[in-house]
Amino acid sequence: MKKLLLAVLAEEVYAKRFADYINHHKNNFIELMIFTTVRSLSDYIKNSIIDILLFDNIIAEHIPEDKNIHKIIILSEGEGVKEGNGYPVIFKFQSADMIVKEILNDAAEDDKIKKLSVGCIHMQTEFIAVFSPFGGAGVTGFAQNMSSSMGISKPTLYINLEVFDGFAEFADEGDTDRRYIRGMSEVVFYMKQNKDKLAFKLESVIKKADNYSMILPVEDYRDLYSIKYKDIMLLIGVLSDEMPYEKVVFDIGYINDVSLKLMNMCDRLIMPKPINTVQQNKYNAFIRLLMREKLDRLKDKIRLVNMQE
Repeated sequence: MKKLLLAVLAEEVYAKRFADYINHHKNNFIELMIFTTVRSLSDYIKNSIIDILLFDNIIAEHIPEDKNIHKIIILSEGEGVKEGNGYPVIFKFQSADMIVKEILNDAAEDDKIKKLSVGCIHMQTEFIAVFSPFGGAGVTGFAQNMSSSMGISKPTLYINLEVFDGFAEFADEGDTDRRYIRGMSEVVFYMKQNKDKLAFKLESVIKKADNYSMILPVEDYRDLYSIKYKDIMLLIGVLSDEMPYEKVVFDIGYINDVSLKLMNMCDRLIMPKPINTVQQNKYNAFIRLLMREKLDRLKDKIRLVNMQE
């Protein structure tokens, strides 16, 4: 498996801390090399190629441009500061996790960086859909709790496909009136561009929760309804072949032809057990829909659970 070769040219203490983070938090997409002098970097690129160079110009006067360095990103000591040289800039004094996400997002968007042969060796990925045809069943809480439980023993990813964002805990400084979050809207937009490094884009928007990883909801409900069947096929393929997760949970909060096909592609469909007449009638209506759409096999995948317990 060929990974993205990331080289860091920085002073020794900073470079060591960055390397310690990468080595401790195994990354399926990045192979890291550390350089603390321009000379050592120059010697390496005489015969080898670097995909991305993360360059701290505090330790060197000139940026070491070379055809064997595909992309240069500047480490800046001032957040949002433009270096005036046309290179992308990353704030130096933030978490290594955020730096890696910014790098992967940049690599995903840069057409000059070719798609790499990313692959993960693990058991076959199990895809689980959680859906309710009636409200008030506690589907999202159940899906998150299930993801957390499975995440104790298996790498687990929770993907929220609801029409509205209910994750204020991820807002900066408690700002529940956020104007934007990085989540499924970015993923959908990326797929619409037909770009070929979806795994990098996914990794750049994934957030960590208790025992599991998660992708936050869309910013605009219309993004969900713009998803096509080919997009779902691509997403499932990348999650299965290029991401490290053995369990993927889709929290599906909308209904159309594509969401039905997604449910049908999953290994299990978990739904809340009806507890009154109205809920039973809505569940029955959903089953009739499956019969009309000739999704008999999906009916056989349904597992009814009491989500309020």
